[in-house]
Amino acid sequence: MRTRYVDIDDRMEDLADRLRGDPEIVQDFLARYELSWLYHENALEGVVYSSQELATALANAPLADVTFVSALQEIRNHKVALDLVREEAAAKKPKLNLTTVKKLYETLGHGIEGRSVAEYRKDMPLHRAYFHDIAQPAKIQPALQKLLEATEGADFRNAHPIQQACKLHHGFMQVFPFTENSGRVARLLANLVLLHAGYKLPVIVHATDRQRYYESLRLPDTILRDLTMEALDNGLSQAEKYFAEAPRARKAAR
Repeated sequence: MRTRYVDIDDRMEDLADRLRGDPEIVQDFLARYELSWLYHENALEGVVYSSQELATALANAPLADVTFVSALQEIRNHKVALDLVREEAAAKKPKLNLTTVKKLYETLGHGIEGRSVAEYRKDMPLHRAYFHDIAQPAKIQPALQKLLEATEGADFRNAHPIQQACKLHHGFMQVFPFTENSGRVARLLANLVLLHAGYKLPVIVHATDRQRYYESLRLPDTILRDLTMEALDNGLSQAEKYFAEAPRARKAAR
């Protein structure tokens, strides 16, 4: 396992060097990667946006169809949440606390009826995307507080960033504090940890691994860790391929 961590960390350092290169190529890559992040994050929840919907929302283009209003709001909210994670990750000591959790939730639900205020669920929803065991409503507040307080402990601080991210992600999903958007918030928190640790790419679990992702939440957090490392490896491979081919493609287009 240590060898896999070292391999990912070394490749992240190599990517950091590439990201200091040609600004035009770097900007194009990061824009593409963010679109992928938004697409797969929502696809994991069973919400599939088209490339046109994503592009329109992110470009702040005027609406051509009123039926698109809800999707546009959700995409734009998610983009703001990604930026919040980046901002918090850049802090000397990120705040992994209830305030951050509620802020992320309310950002995702801004302007959406029933989701704009961070209120813990009051029932055990029967019809939900996830099917692992979750905390009873009365236990949500203390369980979430305990999880977040554990991030201040020596065991958490001394763990590798991937381990930290997966323990927080997995633990949050066992609590499942909100009826909607618990999964999105959990993955945002995991990426906050990784970005703060110097990872230049967020982890993106692809929609094709949706079932594996759901299953990992029913099992020990080491299963989610393995899936996370595969996702990081996949993201790095995409980046490496892009930076190897982009200069040649641009030269050929001239």
